[in-house]
Amino acid sequence: MDLELASRIEGLLNDPAASCTDMRSALADLYERCRTQQQMLDRLTQISDKYQQAERERGLSYAEQLQRKVRQVEKIVRISDGYQSMLQDLNARLTAISTHDELTGLPNRRYMQERLNQAIAHTTRNGEAFSIALVDIDFFKRINDSAGHAIGDVVLTRVAACMRDSMRDYDICARWGGEEFLILFACCDKQNAAQLAERVRLGVAAIATADLHPGLQLTASIGFTEFLPGEKAIDAALKRADDALYRAKDAGRNCVVGSP
Repeated sequence: MDLELASRIEGLLNDPAASCTDMRSALADLYERCRTQQQMLDRLTQISDKYQQAERERGLSYAEQLQRKVRQVEKIVRISDGYQSMLQDLNARLTAISTHDELTGLPNRRYMQERLNQAIAHTTRNGEAFSIALVDIDFFKRINDSAGHAIGDVVLTRVAACMRDSMRDYDICARWGGEEFLILFACCDKQNAAQLAERVRLGVAAIATADLHPGLQLTASIGFTEFLPGEKAIDAALKRADDALYRAKDAGRNCVVGSP
């Protein structure tokens, strides 16, 4: 209600001679003004309600967007975890391929070279002896020719398993090449190496072969040597073991011969 209307009504109320018509007119104007203001208030209330509803919806929209982003991040994390797991499996597989023989599962020549170097370093520091032995399956070419290469592969896997079972837990056996294997006897002098090599020979001779080929009998020739103090590389020891292996073959095979 504006000041002019308020002053008019106040004047009519204070004037004893004011007519009813004038009073009605003033009240009508007051009512119209109040109705207009009420409509404005209603309109403002509606606008306020719509604004609040829009803000609530906007808040919900932000929450939904946030949840969507969270789900996307979680999906990316799952994909990343799967990718990392795949990479770890692939690296493990590549490591196994690079260090182990695929057929027999034994360490390969490369891996054994590293372990031999470690054994040399350990011996240089602590003076503990170690020995090596070369194991060759007797007449392996004859087995391949008569029974076939598939049987030859089975023979290699059974001999590899036999040597794993015949050795001590801390010894290492590697496929050195073809039908030849190299054993590293850790913390082992020449006398003990002779006993361990003989155990391997007996184990190979006891391998069951009746299911592979008629009349097939497995034996192995073994040459061994001790790594000597003062040697800086494994080459000389390998040569001694190889020479001892040839003497075992010349002696009729299926025997163990040590270097002089």
